[in-house]
Amino acid sequence: KMYEEVYDNDWLERKMEDETMRTVVKFYGAITFLAFLSRSRYTAICFICKAVQLSLQNGACVYTPLSLLQLMGFAMEDKHAANLYYIAKNALSLLERFDVGGDQISGVFMNFYGRIAWHYEPFQVCGDNLRRGFESGLSSGSNLGFHCAFHVIKTAIISGEKLDSLLKEIDYYL
Repeated sequence: KMYEEVYDNDWLERKMEDETMRTVVKFYGAITFLAFLSRSRYTAICFICKAVQLSLQNGACVYTPLSLLQLMGFAMEDKHAANLYYIAKNALSLLERFDVGGDQISGVFMNFYGRIAWHYEPFQVCGDNLRRGFESGLSSGSNLGFHCAFHVIKTAIISGEKLDSLLKEIDYYL
């Protein structure tokens, strides 16, 4: 609801100026990932909602795209999935405004192309961008690159890729 109230071109243009707020949004994103890994789904949702709320109130920062995509990934089971996909595409467009590092790229691509976009976009597009996320994660030392590799394999199986070529690709990931 808050997104609908503040979402317009003005919100996309506002930049979060306060360094403390950016650090808090980054912290919420990190703790969300840890809560998700510990199977505490509702705790993860609570933290990511706080990160998105701070971004909506104070403007976008470098951590906003990942926060929005994490929230959309949790909410994709909802009946409003098409609207959520629209918000996720807007979050992806925010990457162009910020100097986003490799760890952020792999997290954003894993969340968008691995959890959201494969419902709406061609599998080949998703697979190619997940491979980019994997490469970016490897170059930055982020473990999210390996999560991208998992989603590449999932997307390849769903799209009907030949198992011989998929096996070679899995050997490359390992």
